[in-house]
Amino acid sequence: SGISWESHSAFFCVDIYSASMVTLTLWVCGISILASSMMLSLRGSFSSYWVLVTILSFLLVQCFMVNSMAMFYVLFESTLVPMVIIIAIWGQQPERIPAIQYISGYTVGASFPLLLVIVHMEVDFGSSFFWFLNMKSLGTRWFWVACFFGFLVKLPAFPFHTWLPKAHVQAPVGGSVILAGILLKLGGYGIMRMMMVLSYCLEWFGILVITLSVFGSVFGAIMCARQSDVKKLIAYSSVSHMAFPVVGLFSCTETGLVGAFIMLVSHGFISSGLFVLCAINSELVHSRKLKIMSGATRSIPMLNWLWLGMIMANLGVPPCPVIISEILSLAAVVAVYPWFFVAFVVYFMVSGVYSFSMYCQLTHSSPPKMPEVLFDDVKLKD
Repeated sequence: SGISWESHSAFFCVDIYSASMVTLTLWVCGISILASSMMLSLRGSFSSYWVLVTILSFLLVQCFMVNSMAMFYVLFESTLVPMVIIIAIWGQQPERIPAIQYISGYTVGASFPLLLVIVHMEVDFGSSFFWFLNMKSLGTRWFWVACFFGFLVKLPAFPFHTWLPKAHVQAPVGGSVILAGILLKLGGYGIMRMMMVLSYCLEWFGILVITLSVFGSVFGAIMCARQSDVKKLIAYSSVSHMAFPVVGLFSCTETGLVGAFIMLVSHGFISSGLFVLCAINSELVHSRKLKIMSGATRSIPMLNWLWLGMIMANLGVPPCPVIISEILSLAAVVAVYPWFFVAFVVYFMVSGVYSFSMYCQLTHSSPPKMPEVLFDDVKLKD
């Protein structure tokens, strides 16, 4: 990868990628605890929630520092357990059970091929360390393509994104912050590590994944424009933005790698901020609908400026780092496949439309008026 590792033990190493992800993990988990402590609607014991987030943070930090695929897989799957418990206990609606089934089924089922690869490495070669990976001695291309499936679902890449909006809607504010801020980045981090070996033998697979991701970015932006639920809108925005790390990584260029890494880190900060703002507004008006939430922004003018700043950062208005990532990913893929430029133009137009519409509805629309009931209209039997 061209990046040197700093070894801390036989099983833990750190480079610029893992160090950045560890920093992001600590920040996002801290924001999750602070935001949840202010929510009056949080059910149950807050101390139990704090313990679960701490355990999840510990698992994530270790996951980003291990240098063995076997340990990475165990920690990768272990992060699902605290998140499922958080959604099950502190979820807002009865539909949280189907959401748990979706996130568990997609994550565990899609990563099963990766388990087969790790077992093959341990049995036949006695090691699954990252720097011992050798494409020529480790099976067919289809065998290795199966490795990426679990990471693409975790990211999530189109069309394996359907579990994400369901999980976000049912999760409490702290769960949504962690899910969007750091858990999705496990998929991009895993692809980044596997690309150390497979970047020169996945050209045919890369074209397919890039095509689906570019279409997925446009699809996610269109779905954002159709949403009235702010949580769903932010969730589909994550689907749209996570297409850029996939495009950058599978372009197999240094420019694409840098663009993907910038998007992974910057989206962790921006998405967590958006979900915290959504939680503050919904706590004030007891609704996640755009037009109803406008009542909170009119009563607290500071929320207008916070929403404006976060929406601009999410859109990628300069000098926000999102625009840097989008330009680098665009340059990396258009240099090889110029016809993707048209799809990116459509994405930028639609993302501008839904961002402007979201801000206008949050700050300038009038909430629906309650029907007025006159005293003469009320009968004694009522």
